[in-house]
Amino acid sequence: MDSRYHEPVLLSESTEYLLNNKDNTLSRVYVDCTLGGGGYTKKILELTSSDTKVIAIDRDVHSIEYCKVLLKDFSERIIYVQDNFAAITDIISSRSINKVSGVVMDLGLSSYQLNEEDGFSYQKDTALDMRADKSQSLKASDVLNDYDEDELHRIFKEYGELKYSRQITRDIVASRKLKRFETTFDLVETLKEKIPPRFLNKDLSKTFQAIRIEVNGELDNLKKALVDAAGNLEQGARIVAVSYHSLEDRIVKNFFRSSQELKVITKKPVEPNDEEIGMNVRSRSGKLRAAQKI
Repeated sequence: MDSRYHEPVLLSESTEYLLNNKDNTLSRVYVDCTLGGGGYTKKILELTSSDTKVIAIDRDVHSIEYCKVLLKDFSERIIYVQDNFAAITDIISSRSINKVSGVVMDLGLSSYQLNEEDGFSYQKDTALDMRADKSQSLKASDVLNDYDEDELHRIFKEYGELKYSRQITRDIVASRKLKRFETTFDLVETLKEKIPPRFLNKDLSKTFQAIRIEVNGELDNLKKALVDAAGNLEQGARIVAVSYHSLEDRIVKNFFRSSQELKVITKKPVEPNDEEIGMNVRSRSGKLRAAQKI
């Protein structure tokens, strides 16, 4: 796999849960909600029969173009869709598909976005963009420069879970009165003035996470995608979600537990073992949860 894309986390475990009943399903169609570097789609196709297809969704056109080359041997079995995974129902129904045999969601930020696209990483000086889909208008710079103080504080408190969210908000509001935020390092330099060095990387990560979630509507999209995914599963089909921070994991856990359509399979989240973490340090925060359509 291209090193620009992250290694799929908990790949064997995800596909084991997802494909547990692969020989008993009717539709032979799976949905990969977050195509990325194609790891999950490739594994699903390798482990299923030639009449099985994958609807591969990603908002990022770079991901789709990359996977069309990587997975060219499976081209007749993949339906590529550049769209938001919150549109699962429309994506499925527009292709005259009734129900699907399983859905997988890898909710992590891809290495490609961190390394190649503007705004996602606080370690590179790039434009404050952060859009997964470049056709949308809202950018990270718009959030930082144009949101009022209360809106900013809500984002940093709820999406970043920052302990000193109010102070960070005030620092940003004061700074933007002197100069608009245009690049990632504009934001980094502002935060470096007040945050102690030992906390800096962690707080920067949380701050960037909060802005990214707001720009891309990540949590609202996840909530809708879970509801729609469950509604489009055939009986006995499964949904598997791998999350990387507590906000996402909480949404997945609560939805699985409260849904009248699903039975929880993973009483506790499945986490990467030491071997996987040793090979891929970014996997360390991964949590897998799975549920089955009743």
